[in-house]
Amino acid sequence: MKIWYQSSSSYGFEPVWDEYGKTLEDQCRAVLRPDTEVHVEGIPVMLRDVENWKALQYYQNVQSMKNMMRAQEEGYDAFVIGCTLDVALAEGKSMLDIPVVGISEAAYHMAMTMGRLFAVVTSSPALWEVYGEQVERYGVASRYMRGPYIVHASEEEIATALVSPEALMTKFAAEARRAVADGASVIIPSPAFIATLAHRSGITQLEGALVLDTVSVAVKRAEMLVDLRKAGVQPSRRIGVYCQPEAAMRDDALRRFGKVFTIR
Repeated sequence: MKIWYQSSSSYGFEPVWDEYGKTLEDQCRAVLRPDTEVHVEGIPVMLRDVENWKALQYYQNVQSMKNMMRAQEEGYDAFVIGCTLDVALAEGKSMLDIPVVGISEAAYHMAMTMGRLFAVVTSSPALWEVYGEQVERYGVASRYMRGPYIVHASEEEIATALVSPEALMTKFAAEARRAVADGASVIIPSPAFIATLAHRSGITQLEGALVLDTVSVAVKRAEMLVDLRKAGVQPSRRIGVYCQPEAAMRDDALRRFGKVFTIR
C-alpha cells in the first residue's frame, strides 16, 4: 500500500521546511503498518497566513489538486490532505477513485469517538473561524467547544519552534488546559504544524484530556479506507455530492480549462 501525504508547507522546495517534512515522515511511519509506504510532498508556492485570504487560497490550493491527480496516476492507494483547511477535500473525493482523507475531518470524527466534547487549540483568529465553519459542514458542531483557544506566537517563536519548541508548547499547553477546564475531553492541535510539535514534544495528554495526534489519525484513516475499499466498502461515485464525471468528460474538460487557466 502507498499513501501520499500532501503538506501545504514548501517541504522539498524550500530548505527551511526540511526538518518539518522529515518529522512528518517519521510521524507517519511510526503508526503505519510496515508494508505501507508513505510519501510526504510539499507545494512549490506557499503563502504564509493564507487562511486570511479566500481568493489566494484558491490559487494555492490548485497545487494540491494537481498532486491529487498525479498521486492516482502514479499508483498511490490513498491521498491525505495534510492541511487543516482540508484543501479541495470535496473536489478530491469527486475526482479520484482512491480514498481522499482531510486531516481536519478525520480529527473531528476521531475526537467524537475518544471523548464527549472536543476543542481546537489553534494559532490565529482566522483559523478559528475556518474550524467553526468546518464543524458545521461536517455535522459535528454539537460536540465542538468554540472557545476560542488561540496560541498567540511571534514569528520568531514559530520560526524556531522545530528546534526549540518549548516556548510555543508552553503557550499551547496553557490554552489546552483552559479548554479542559471548560469541559473538553479531547484537544485537537491545529494547524498540523502544532500537532507535529506536540507529537515531537511527547504531549499526548493534558489534565487527563487526550491531545490528538492529527497526522497519525489521518494516515491511519487512509490506511483503513484502502483496506475497506479492497473489501468492497467504498462511497458512490455516480450519485450524490461526490458524483464523479466520466473519464472522457473529465479529460476533455481539463484539456479545455488548461487553455485558459492562467494567473495575471
